[in-house]
Amino acid sequence: MTAPGWRRSVALLVLATLGGLAVAWGAWRLSLDAALAQTHDDARRHLRFVAHELTGALDKYEALPQVLARHPALAGLLAEPRSAARVAEVNALLEAVARDAAAAAIFLVDAQGLTLASSNWRDAQTFVGQSYAYRPYFHDAMTSGSGHFYARGSTTGTPGYFIAHRLRGAATGVVVLKASLDEMEANWARSAGELMLADAKGVVFLASRPDWKYRTLAPLPAAARAELQATQQYGDLPLAPLARSPSRASSAWRVERVGTAAAPLRALVTEQAVDRGSWTLLSLTEIHGAEQIAAGRAWAAALAWVSLLLALAYWQLRRRRARERLAAQGELRAAHDSLEARIAERTRELQARVDELHRTERALRATQDDLVQAGKLAVLGQMAASITHEINQPLAALRALNDNARVFLQRGMQQDAEGNLAAIDQLTQRIAAIVAQLKGFARRDELRVQPVPVAAAFQAAVALVGADARRQRVVLACPPVPEGLAVLGQQVRIEQVLVNLLRNGIDASAERGGGTVTLSAEVVGGDALLRVTDEGPGLSDEVQARLFEPFFTTKRRGDGLGLGLSISASIANALGGSLQGANRQPSEGGGAQFTLRLPITQSVHDPR
Repeated sequence: MTAPGWRRSVALLVLATLGGLAVAWGAWRLSLDAALAQTHDDARRHLRFVAHELTGALDKYEALPQVLARHPALAGLLAEPRSAARVAEVNALLEAVARDAAAAAIFLVDAQGLTLASSNWRDAQTFVGQSYAYRPYFHDAMTSGSGHFYARGSTTGTPGYFIAHRLRGAATGVVVLKASLDEMEANWARSAGELMLADAKGVVFLASRPDWKYRTLAPLPAAARAELQATQQYGDLPLAPLARSPSRASSAWRVERVGTAAAPLRALVTEQAVDRGSWTLLSLTEIHGAEQIAAGRAWAAALAWVSLLLALAYWQLRRRRARERLAAQGELRAAHDSLEARIAERTRELQARVDELHRTERALRATQDDLVQAGKLAVLGQMAASITHEINQPLAALRALNDNARVFLQRGMQQDAEGNLAAIDQLTQRIAAIVAQLKGFARRDELRVQPVPVAAAFQAAVALVGADARRQRVVLACPPVPEGLAVLGQQVRIEQVLVNLLRNGIDASAERGGGTVTLSAEVVGGDALLRVTDEGPGLSDEVQARLFEPFFTTKRRGDGLGLGLSISASIANALGGSLQGANRQPSEGGGAQFTLRLPITQSVHDPR
């Protein structure tokens, strides 16, 4: 080979090599950017879901301090803080409400910030007698009416979200509810990817990794540390900053090394603002899988480039041989045969490599699908906690029916016991139906309203209160329900309203020594009217004016908190219906009649 030809070949080889490297690098960069962009979009959707779940978990407690602030017992204790009887009454009330609402604690403080009563009054680390005048939620509630604050408990050391509401009147004070987020943090630890939640100052107070908790996203200024020390938001914790160093970034996403110095994590960082005290929710998704996919595609692009160069070389050889054929046909034929054999061998090798590449791509796609599916299952684990309250009502019914069955068996009432066991079987089937909703991430259903057969709801409600009616010599009457009648609602909630109304009717009829409580249904227009009628003394003008007022009750002290009708009315409104109560005419037999109005739907099979 002549010197010019050798130099030209070297130049072409260098250009081909540089071109291959450029193609491979470009394919790697584009693939990685696309994978990271897709991962970023998925993380944003996940963060929106987690933020919605977080705010939903806190919103369910929001109204409770406001309702408790209207309770006369709390105002009475503020007016007479030294009364042992009032302290005992409010302690018992707050303990019962905290237990039913699954709150970490509920306590009452006076205008100076001193705790007068608390749901944890029995505990060694009770809040009673403690002063929380330095807490921001106390100042906010006293000045603006309400306050919110997340902090570690200065008494117990247990963290929680505090919701405060001021009591208005002659005696001023603040009722405070403390909600725990430990269950949500535990769900984060089991989910795919890493999550952490930081406050407005950048202090991480919830994290899927324990060693990230109570660290900061950036070093804290002295003023911020002084403010945290004054409010004791995180006690005396050092609040050391997390190690963070940018690795890659674009206009839409960024990759950082985040964590402690001993265990950093290279991950895609995604943020989501949470409307709770200027909180920031961060998702950290490990990018090793995306880099592997990008590397595979870079190799594929490099092989394609080599294939293209070989094709061009082959084309050049063909042209050269065509020109040489005119000069020496015989010699060209022999060379052509040799070249075809070499090309065939090269083609087989390339084909084998391409087949291997295809297998590699299929394996990578399968691995990616498995990772996506694992992510779905992890998120599904998080979602299971959001429907556990749907099982509480059947579990309560199971306990009631089980206790009744035990009494029936002790009394030799075999048939009644078998009826309860059959009802228990139906309730367990319904619990199984609820759990079955978890069998598919795509079928996640947040709707509460569904068709409910009225006859099945009547049967379940009557079964729950039947023993109480017999004990108080009250007869339960249930005329036939119109065939196929079903309403739009939620069966457990409808049964809850019917049980409340039936128990009130039984108690009212028992005041007159017994009687009949009637549960009936009729259709008027597009609504079903579910009526509970008793033969009691009826409703006075004062009672009718305050019928659905929280904590108002005509029963003796200790027989109820006065929340049954208030809760029933709220359930009816939430299901698109209404609840009304009125007296019957003396010509109709007297007593009271409550009417639950719900929209009807087409007939359905009994789901139980």
